[in-house]
Amino acid sequence: MPENISPDITEIILKRLTGTITESESRRLDDWVAADTSGRRAALLEILLDKDELTREYRQRDLAGSGQALREMQARIHIARAPLRRRRAIIAAAASVAVILCSALWYIGRDTSLTPPPVAATGTSSAVSPATIKPGITKAVLWQSSGTAIPLGANDPIASGNNFPASRQDICLTSPEELCLEVPRGGEFKIILEDSTVVWLNSESTLRYPETFTPGERRVEVTGEAYFAVRKDENRPFYVEHNGLEIKVYGTTFNVRSYPDDDNSYTTLESGSISLRKPGRQSAEIHLSPGHQAIFNKEDSTLTMTTVNPEVITGWRHGRFVFEGQTLLTIMQDLARWYNFKFEFTDPALATIKFNGNIPRYADFNTAITILENCGDISFGISGNKVTISQLK
Repeated sequence: MPENISPDITEIILKRLTGTITESESRRLDDWVAADTSGRRAALLEILLDKDELTREYRQRDLAGSGQALREMQARIHIARAPLRRRRAIIAAAASVAVILCSALWYIGRDTSLTPPPVAATGTSSAVSPATIKPGITKAVLWQSSGTAIPLGANDPIASGNNFPASRQDICLTSPEELCLEVPRGGEFKIILEDSTVVWLNSESTLRYPETFTPGERRVEVTGEAYFAVRKDENRPFYVEHNGLEIKVYGTTFNVRSYPDDDNSYTTLESGSISLRKPGRQSAEIHLSPGHQAIFNKEDSTLTMTTVNPEVITGWRHGRFVFEGQTLLTIMQDLARWYNFKFEFTDPALATIKFNGNIPRYADFNTAITILENCGDISFGISGNKVTISQLK
């Protein structure tokens, strides 16, 4: 009978698989393997660390079905050159850990710290050079109405009013004007507006706003994706315009997503209260409660409501990509914006595969695609800055 693997060892194996293991945890795992004189633990670990073997044998696209995953792994894992009795024991143990392997997509990144963890490559077959495809960094360009462009980085936070980086004070105007903060592919940025409202901008996003808000209202315009923590001011309502919609904010936290290549735009309320309407029309306001999402169809201008988990939607702000039933196309679009690469599918049907899971936002690209490869029937090929997604043969 195969032994039960303790939760702490399982967690360490997951960290070894995803490249987040520490030196002390590595020693603990080595000691655990060495304590087994039968060699079963060593054989099991070898199987679990063989990405190609697991990927070939593990055909699990809906990761929520752990029972089905267990049955598939028990039925399909093949251990070469192992005696039959030993093979059965290893398969049973490998199956139980493989279920947890795909659960690692949920486990990884639960720490909401924005500090990138030290992540090592995990042996994916794709020959990825770290210098070729890297995770994004804090960067943006601040455009003034005069046409002046101010490049900004991690050491150049934008704070309220005229408080621009001291090294660039000479080109900043003192009178109110419209500004545009542009975050390119492979970037992210946090800005504190004049009223102390905080806005986090995701890759390939822009925020248009005045240097100083008027006494009667506060109004900004966003494209791409942004997370707002709006400071309440009953005398100056806060408005966000995006993709033909106007959001009225009553002091709250919420997420807006409206990329050009998305069929819909999404407004997700985390806390507080907001309402939506089409600007310039005498249409009624639609109010959202926390945990609800408004979906605006760009083609027919219809607006629908749904209930969501805000933590899934705002995972990018907390250092992780979280997916619940997203297609591989959507996942690759998000990864491409953050890691700044181009991609294509060898078979268009692959774009419709749906995943549930969690990928560390600051992981190296090798780790990100290894997680997807381990839990889907796909493989990645990389040439320069182009990624090709194929069906696993």
